[in-house]
Amino acid sequence: LRRAAMSAMLASARRAVPALFRRAENARAARAASRGFSADGNADGEGAVDESASEREKALVAAFLDALSIESGKYVDSAIPDMKTLLHTVKTEQLKKEGMPVKERKKLLSHVEKYKRGLWAPSGGGER
Repeated sequence: LRRAAMSAMLASARRAVPALFRRAENARAARAASRGFSADGNADGEGAVDESASEREKALVAAFLDALSIESGKYVDSAIPDMKTLLHTVKTEQLKKEGMPVKERKKLLSHVEKYKRGLWAPSGGGER
């Protein structure tokens, strides 16, 4: 009975994850188009592309941290400048050096792993 229930849950999760990515890609393309960018992030016209891209990345990280009730102002500029850094290079030692409390570090790193697997996404302004 346990194996059957576990395999049913895994099958359900496998079906749900691709749907999350499709919705995310559609939402990302719509947001980018509304800001004057193509779906791949390239600018359609002239402007400060690097600056606005950097600001967008900081806003995404801030939304991620805010969704976890972690004060984003302390960490966005110094420790976590963009989503790539958050998802691939941030380690607990680095967060500890920045002065993040243990509970917040644990919560952040746990939700980063969930985010990577498509099991969680920040609500209200976060993008996945």
